[in-house]
Amino acid sequence: MHKGYNSCDGSSLTIGQVLDELPFGSFHIGHILWTTTAVAIFAIHSEMTPYMFPGLQMQFGADKDELSTYAAAYQAGCAFGALLAPVLADKLGRKPTLVFATAVTTLLNYASASATSFNMILVLRTLGSASWGIAYSALGPWYVEFLPTAARGAMLAAITLGWPVGRGAVIVSSDVFDNNWQKMQLLSAVSMGVLLLGTCLIYESPRYLVATGRIEEAKAVLADLHRRNGKQWSSDCRLRIATASSTDERSWQELFNGEFLPKIRFCLILFSLLSMTTIMIDTWGPMLFQNLMFPDDNALPRALLMIFNVGDFCGLVVSVLVVDFIGRRGSFAVGFFFQGTLLLGLAGTHVLNDAARLYLQSILGAVSASCRGFAWEGAIMWVLEAFPTTLRTAALSLSRVVMHSMAIITLKVSAQCLSSLPAFTWLQLLGCTSLVGGVIVFLCNPAESACKPLMEGSSVTAKDAGSQA
Repeated sequence: MHKGYNSCDGSSLTIGQVLDELPFGSFHIGHILWTTTAVAIFAIHSEMTPYMFPGLQMQFGADKDELSTYAAAYQAGCAFGALLAPVLADKLGRKPTLVFATAVTTLLNYASASATSFNMILVLRTLGSASWGIAYSALGPWYVEFLPTAARGAMLAAITLGWPVGRGAVIVSSDVFDNNWQKMQLLSAVSMGVLLLGTCLIYESPRYLVATGRIEEAKAVLADLHRRNGKQWSSDCRLRIATASSTDERSWQELFNGEFLPKIRFCLILFSLLSMTTIMIDTWGPMLFQNLMFPDDNALPRALLMIFNVGDFCGLVVSVLVVDFIGRRGSFAVGFFFQGTLLLGLAGTHVLNDAARLYLQSILGAVSASCRGFAWEGAIMWVLEAFPTTLRTAALSLSRVVMHSMAIITLKVSAQCLSSLPAFTWLQLLGCTSLVGGVIVFLCNPAESACKPLMEGSSVTAKDAGSQA
């Protein structure tokens, strides 16, 4: 350990060193719990898409094409929001962006609950998802920029436990609300309102403050973090400034030049593959499982979907325990290869008799769901770890723009064939896509990012970083 987080004696430290030397304590626990809750609330807005379908069909007579348009409206809004996120998060800061975008999302969700036509719902869903995309794109960089190198993967994986919790709330609520889409919108609005109150109480990212030259503010945050963990920290430390600003023109150009070009290329490929696999399953999955397992029942099999959701939660618990051991490549292997194999096995069960078929489908579906988070969260972790503070939000946001844009295409195309192809054929297609995607990911992955210190600047700017404060 450095000669002291208790007293720096005027020595010069990078912000990464200070955070690495901060002993694990109440701040870290609170940081994880707060962000996990935030992820659960964000999940409600996202996961309610397929559970809005029955209500929209009943009230507006929406057909498959219109439902795919509703799903695409969410993706389009997220893509636009992700495009704006780095500008806001790097100019205004992580915290102000979260507060602003969460407030807008809350208001738009309330407005959506009062919509009187399907077209009005589409417009408000697009706008609300844009502000949601801004907030969610800022959340990841804000969270990771407080974490130490040790156990960072486990701490990143831990917050993903909130996603199945949010999805579970949607599944239960859709049953309690009897497919009332307006009440589903109000659920999202109320939960986002609660999150808005919470965002007013968080710290600004100290890495962001240092990267933008706000050294005294960063020192105040660091001193408070140490105090919450029962330690003393001397403000005599001189925090090293790695780069001048997180929004200068050179930083954006760096994303497509030199050492970062292979990384951003891999990100775009990776997130495009996710749009063809995970997003497709999340959107059409409930309807596909209904057609596969209960073809004579028009109601969504919520009890079974909850079992699959519990499987997802259990998979994320396992991920927390092993994510740093298997690395990001291991997460991709589970998320693409193993899940793809299970989807093919699930598709093959349609030839079995009814009793054995339903039992085996339930098991395979739950195990397959447990693999979902490995590829998805592995991708998020890789982006957050592979890029420096000056490019982290931009890289993640650009990846999400591509992912959501690709999702719009895949959702619209798939909607045209949704009724003409049986459910088991769709699962075969998704399984094969996952397997092929896994091969592409392994061939294109430029580096393992697990268990390595977060970058504060490029290798070029790091050499030039000598200014002190």
